[in-house]
Amino acid sequence: MRYLKSSLFLASVALITGCAELRAINDKVGEIAGQINSGVYGSGSSNTKVNHNGVTIHRKNDSFTSRQNIDHLFVNIRRKFGFRPVETGDRAGKVYHTVPGTLYHVSGFFGHDEDSRGVSLGDNYLEVILEKASSKSVSISWEASGSERWVKQAESKLKKVIKN
Repeated sequence: MRYLKSSLFLASVALITGCAELRAINDKVGEIAGQINSGVYGSGSSNTKVNHNGVTIHRKNDSFTSRQNIDHLFVNIRRKFGFRPVETGDRAGKVYHTVPGTLYHVSGFFGHDEDSRGVSLGDNYLEVILEKASSKSVSISWEASGSERWVKQAESKLKKVIKN
């Protein structure tokens, strides 16, 4: 019985030590993956792609921090872009999900633009996530895609709302 207890004790110590080492390895791998992601995409990345019609679709994303109240920022963004609650079943495709005071996620489609030939430049889309980073700061990440004009307009409107 004595040998059984001591062997179980040694086995559990070995397992706990192994788990700690695996956690350290996992943390290091996550850190390296984060560095690779930021190197590839970076903060404020922007790119374009050509769809099957030969039309160029623009995409830009960025993130900011703000010292404004998260609820106040959300209300201003919602009003500026016309987002509606998911529960309304709004057909406009502009909705938001909330965890008041902590997290706000808004996304939606804003029609589409056409080039000089009358070819559709695809759907204009905006997604904004507001997340409380600390008691005095809010993390804002966003992504816009569609025509070049729409992406610039969405970025300008969003920056204006955040600065006010």
